[in-house]
Amino acid sequence: MVKKKEALPAAGLVLGIETATALGGVALVSRSGDLCGEITLRNHESHSERILPAVASLLQTLGASLSGLAAIAVSCGPGSFTGLRAGIAAAKGLAFSLGVPLYGIPTLEALAANAPPGEGEVCAVLNARRGEIFCARFRSGPAGPQRLGPDTLMPIAALAGELAAGCLVIGEPPFLPPDRHPGREAVRCAPPHLNYPRAAVVAFLGTLAHGQSRESELVTLMPHYVRPCDAVVARCGV
Repeated sequence: MVKKKEALPAAGLVLGIETATALGGVALVSRSGDLCGEITLRNHESHSERILPAVASLLQTLGASLSGLAAIAVSCGPGSFTGLRAGIAAAKGLAFSLGVPLYGIPTLEALAANAPPGEGEVCAVLNARRGEIFCARFRSGPAGPQRLGPDTLMPIAALAGELAAGCLVIGEPPFLPPDRHPGREAVRCAPPHLNYPRAAVVAFLGTLAHGQSRESELVTLMPHYVRPCDAVVARCGV
């Protein structure tokens, strides 16, 4: 989704980069939180060749330039190992060259932010493969999701025991639907269009970090894998 060329905010823009899942993208949000434009692309291989061209295309469409960026926010995991590395590398390169702050946005937090305020408890989940999921619980609110617990890796079947009645489950399949949760019929599942983290939400959460003068993570930011990558597991014999 890209708006027609209009006068962009003079105070600068926040660029959001999302590459944690196959549905990646880039977005520009004003520091007041207004979405200026977003490009979303499904890619089952690698985002590395698409991120910077997508940023350039979005800037050109909006009549903006890299010099107009006030900050950059990037989804930092959990999620695809290669996707996270590609997104963070691109974000660091841009932030370093432009001299703007970089903020890492937890992927499950960005996913939970898809839920409308007032939804109550939200459980954000991402497919971790091997019959497992990444998940975290939040409470939705007007200032973004409020974390209720850490990011966790668990078997899909164990999710049922983590869900409170009335909880909204939001995220990438597969997870067990409500009819597979004995005694949890009140658990709700979000509609499909809300089940992937969006670059626009990453950018919006970046505006909150920038508004709070959060310290830049240009040097310190690393992917938050939750689970060791396959290369580490093979090398250590885990």
